[in-house]
Formats: sequence, structure tokens, C-alpha cells
Amino acid sequence: MTTTTEPTTSAARTPGEALPRRHPARRHPLASWFAKAIVVLAVVLAAAAAGLTAASASTHNWIATGWNIHLVNQAQPGTAAHFFNTPDSYGTGSNPTTGTVTDAFRTTPTLLYTSYAQFMSDINNGAITGPYHWVLYDPEYWSRTPLAEQQDPGTYLRLFGQLAHVHGYQVIEAPARDLGNTAGSTCPKLAPETLNQWYVRCNIAGAAAAYSDVYVLQNQVNTTNLGDYQWLFSHARQQALAANSRAVVDSEVSTNYGTADQMAAAVRSVPATGFYVSITNISTACQFFQKIQAAGY
Repeated sequence: MTTTTEPTTSAARTPGEALPRRHPARRHPLASWFAKAIVVLAVVLAAAAAGLTAASASTHNWIATGWNIHLVNQAQPGTAAHFFNTPDSYGTGSNPTTGTVTDAFRTTPTLLYTSYAQFMSDINNGAITGPYHWVLYDPEYWSRTPLAEQQDPGTYLRLFGQLAHVHGYQVIEAPARDLGNTAGSTCPKLAPETLNQWYVRCNIAGAAAAYSDVYVLQNQVNTTNLGDYQWLFSHARQQALAANSRAVVDSEVSTNYGTADQMAAAVRSVPATGFYVSITNISTACQFFQKIQAAGY
């Protein structure tokens, strides 16, 4: 530490006499302008930093299959632990008797169902013996979801959530956009509509969030078009919270759609509470997780 001393003069001063008043030096107008500019710049930079971290600060959960979490951990242990060694995140799997989480991670084990009928059968038969307190319902336009459930997602999202809650489970529901392709739907897709528009018009998000604790928007196909990604998320989130103000609203990205940079850009573009990361390419997934970790997530 440096210290400063008051300058002395050779002139004598009578004890008790006041020191002569010093007049402050006049500042050049450019110096004043420069000082104000620095203050303004600091405020702008602080606001920009707050904006960049706002989304990451509100992101609390990550979802992936337990097996994919294990594979990411093998490739990048520190990265995997950052996102998944916490009970706030979820590791999914479909075996009702075996836990989904390995590597001693604290990720919450979550039992995945693509069929309400199968879930009801497992409940009735006492088949769920694994360490599960959470279940996830993922109805899609595929053979794994019975046709009746594809045609009337609103009814089966309600039935799944109600049955799970009655039996003490907490619920994640993630109905897919492609349910709009189902023939005989109770809310058929109109000829000019996109699947995004169908999803919003039929209020699929609201139907899911009303009976779940976490709602996941399967938005991954829109990853490479941020305008569509943001549009669908904004409308789905509004509908979900209107149906259940306490619902956690997540979105999804996938290594099947876009590069790691594009996935990271999609994540940073919406204020989701969490993200489901669908992984078929471990290298791309590791790059993605490293990028968003560096961004403050």
C-alpha cells in the first residue's frame, strides 16, 4: 500500500490559522465527457452481461436417458457431472425393475413410458419395483404408442397424470408434435397447418401441463430455425402455465438436429426451466454440453 502526505510550503503560518483554500483545477470539457462515457459503457456492459446470464440462471434441470448420461460421463466426466450429478436432473429408462442411473450420479431415476396402457398394466400388476419416484409419458406418432392414445392425446395425458399422482409418482409429460399426423385424431391437423401450428391450436401443451409436474416441449426439430424454435416455445409455455401455473416448462434439443453450436444457440434463445437432450451422437453431445457450460449453464 502507498501513502500520500500533504505538500508543505516554506511560508510561515500562525498556529490556529486556517489553511488557504485551494481552488480545484478546472477539468477540460473532453475529460468530463470521457468520464461520463466510461460510466455509460459500464452500465451497458453490465446490462448485457445480465441478459446473457438470465436464461442460464433460470435453468435448473437436464434430462437424458440414463445410458446416454453414462456414455457422456465416460467421454467427459467433469462435464457429465456438472449437468447430471444432481437430483434436480433426470435420467430416464424403461426397465421398471432396474434403476436408470449409474456411475453413482445423484440424477433422479425416471421411468419412461410411451404407452398409458402399459403404465396402467404395470401399476395393476405391481411391476414397478425399481427406485422410482418419477415417471415420464412420451406419446408419439409411432408404433410404441397405441393408436387410441395417439388419436386422443388430451384424454390420455390426463389419465396418465392422474394415475401416476394417485400412486405417489411425480410426472413428466412430453407429447410429440408429430401426433398431429395421426389419422382419426380428435383434433385433426388442418390442411394448411404446420405441425407447430397444430400443436398450438389443439393446446397440447396445456393438456400435458395440467396433469404433470414437468412439461417437456419436443421442439428439437426446430433447432436449426431459431424463429420457429422460439415461436413454438413461447406459445407452448404460455398455454402450459395457463393450465398449471406451477408447472416446470422444459424444451428439447437433439444431436439429430443441427450442430453443437446450433443446439447451444437454441438453448440460449428461450427461457426454459430445463432441457431434454436427445443423444445419438456422443461427440456432438459432449461439445454441446461444454459450450453451454462455458456460457454459464
